[in-house]
Amino acid sequence: MTSVRAGVEVDAPPAAVWRALTAFDAYPRWNPLIRRVEGRPEEGRRLRVVITQSGVPPALVAPEVTRVVPERELAWRSAAPIPGSFDATHRFLLEPLDGGARTRFTQTETFGGVAGTFVPRSLRARLRDGFASMNEALRERVEAEAGANAGVGVSDGR
Repeated sequence: MTSVRAGVEVDAPPAAVWRALTAFDAYPRWNPLIRRVEGRPEEGRRLRVVITQSGVPPALVAPEVTRVVPERELAWRSAAPIPGSFDATHRFLLEPLDGGARTRFTQTETFGGVAGTFVPRSLRARLRDGFASMNEALRERVEAEAGANAGVGVSDGR
């Protein structure tokens, strides 16, 4: 199997990262890789996902959500119409760090089927760059929201 992976550490708890990751309606405002997701993150559901990458036209895929573990993992799988020919599983992993105060966010794409071993190195590199770009944008969004909410509800008694 061939896979691509990219991760980032976020100075916010997994719950905050999960909220941003699953707020699909906000993707057009911040996500440079996945511009649109229609559907709900529920196992067995189909999504409509628009992926944009530099140098290639936007791609529309209709993966099936295969795993949802709130604040830990979201995964979906796309497959070619001919069983066993090609499939791709995309995973978003959230790992708590520092007792849950921070999060390691990782994206992976694993290619399977007969054609999965022939994914060109150039495509894998472009995917890794896209993942890194999205990861950084997610980190910035979540940390900005965490900072904006840090003082909410706090009173100094005056």
